[in-house]
Amino acid sequence: MPATVKKDFEFVFSSKEQKSKLTIPVTIPLSQTSIKEFVGRLVTAHDLPCYVEEDLRKQLQTFVTKESNKLFDEHAEEVLAKVTKDPKLIDDLVVKWNKAYTQEVKTYAKAEEISQEQRFSEVYHNLIHSPALDTLLNLEHTYSLTVEDLIHQRDKDLEHLEERQAKEMQQALNTGKGNAYTDEQISQLAQRHFDNAQLIESKWTSELNNLKEIQKREFREWIIKVHEDTQTPAKSPSYIGRVRALSNTLPEAEEEERTSATTRLEESFTVHLGAQMKTTHNLRLLCTDVLDLCRHKTHTVGGLVIPQPQRLQTAMSLYSNNLCGLILMVDNRLNSYTGIKRDFSKVCEQSTDFHFPSLDQQFSNVDKEIAKFNELKAQKKMSEEGDKISIKSSSSSSSGDTQLQDKGNKIQVGDFYITKHSNLSEVHTVFHLVTDDSTRSIDISSRHPVILSIRNIIKLCFRSDITTLTIPLLLSHEMSEEMTIQWCQRRAELMFKCVKGFMMEMVTYGGQNSRTIQFLVPCGLSEEMFASISNLLTTIFRLSNPVVVKSSQVSHVGR
Repeated sequence: MPATVKKDFEFVFSSKEQKSKLTIPVTIPLSQTSIKEFVGRLVTAHDLPCYVEEDLRKQLQTFVTKESNKLFDEHAEEVLAKVTKDPKLIDDLVVKWNKAYTQEVKTYAKAEEISQEQRFSEVYHNLIHSPALDTLLNLEHTYSLTVEDLIHQRDKDLEHLEERQAKEMQQALNTGKGNAYTDEQISQLAQRHFDNAQLIESKWTSELNNLKEIQKREFREWIIKVHEDTQTPAKSPSYIGRVRALSNTLPEAEEEERTSATTRLEESFTVHLGAQMKTTHNLRLLCTDVLDLCRHKTHTVGGLVIPQPQRLQTAMSLYSNNLCGLILMVDNRLNSYTGIKRDFSKVCEQSTDFHFPSLDQQFSNVDKEIAKFNELKAQKKMSEEGDKISIKSSSSSSSGDTQLQDKGNKIQVGDFYITKHSNLSEVHTVFHLVTDDSTRSIDISSRHPVILSIRNIIKLCFRSDITTLTIPLLLSHEMSEEMTIQWCQRRAELMFKCVKGFMMEMVTYGGQNSRTIQFLVPCGLSEEMFASISNLLTTIFRLSNPVVVKSSQVSHVGR
């Protein structure tokens, strides 16, 4: 049965002792317009007298209501007849109505269940702001020392294996008297060495992963039990016992660990941005290795190894609105095998992440998302160009699709992906920004993909409560030959101006909240160049000048 039907409506009225009859088709139900508007159209179209308008409206209203109810009843009887003949439709209807009520009507919606991860984050945040803070950090630090010890054993074992294999290969290659090896035998020896190395690495990797899983499970259980003890007054002695049990577990420092920490060049500024709506922000110029912001350094007090002070701030702000981010310049391969990615992976490996997946798991998740994005991008491109491809260009189009498919697993310059961490020194979030050798040129502009991506990263920070962001000022983590004094000054000036513009643009996303931007320069930069860049910063950003009050004026006001 159709959803709508047309019915003839008849209206009889008198005009100058003469009866007239109006017959018009009306769509039932009348959903496209109202009765009043429909009557107005009829009066205008058929030149009806104005005194019949009220009667026409009442009769039309009665007609439409009667015919609509009749149509709805027929539809209902038809549906009921179908359900009676096929009982399976009843289950389908029940599922649809249940879904409609539970997802659309608040009264019937299921109460939102708190996940285990959400419950753990709330419990951890409460404990980290309680007297159990020191014990909690000491527990994390003790676990990290255990992991570091296992990693040290692994590295020693692999180093010994490498030395032994190198010695065997050297003996095989020495073609002295009675010690001649064929090429095939050398190839077999190399293959055997490779298999043995893979086997030993797999063994240590498995052992390390098992240790981290055990630590993660024990840590979460301890957190939940301590929280439950604090919620029950009768169990307060149990809570005190759990805290005291870990208060004296810190190991003594080794002799080489008692050396003082190295210092780094650093200068801080407070600046104002904007003309009418001024916002205050903090800028910091750092000269250090980028991984020093991630790496936990040995800190000793009284001969005991204790957590680094920065670790305290990072842990307390883990589930807060004051997160810390870092931009890491990487290549377009999503792995941790070479360069700074390998070094960063080793830093993450030094301790267990109790709150987020491991770095390899996060990379795997990013890889899946990139594959989905590239597939959607390829489908969109094919749908847009499908009608334009001629027979003559079909071969070139196919080769173009193949090239796009080959690039599917790679990411382009200017793209970035994000990893989350709770086991780094001063960082919660790392933005892995893809770059290439084009950033080494002195002539890059503000429209370069890497600089535009920094704009997107700053925008994301403003919207995601990341209040501290570290940016590589020279778009490089190490000095190279082409980085002359002129090159460094021009690059620093470009970055200062771009970041200033980006921050002024993003004020609409972050309100009047104060932000901290850390400009990071490589370790190899000279002190003179550092001072020059510092002076350049003060010329581009408007500093907050303090108000100076003379002592004589103060004493006069006191009188």
